[in-house]
Amino acid sequence: MSAKKANAAPMSFEQATARLERIVADIERPDTELETMIALVEEGLGLIRSSRAMLAEAELKIRKLEEQPTPTAATSTTSEDDGFSLL
Repeated sequence: MSAKKANAAPMSFEQATARLERIVADIERPDTELETMIALVEEGLGLIRSSRAMLAEAELKIRKLEEQPTPTAATSTTSEDDGFSLL
């Protein structure tokens, strides 16, 4: 089973969240066997770790975007028309 998961494409954040919700539902079922529950907890912890990494990466990208200077008309020192206009 783990070899199969190793070859699978990585889950998106949304896919991981959906899988975590299914795992929680399965764990909460009264007929879930202990060994199955342990495997589900292990899978869930892995998904939580990868989801946290995805969130940290997204946060870093956003911070870098926020740090980039935005061009404004007030900071422009040239009067030449470069042929590009936002409006």
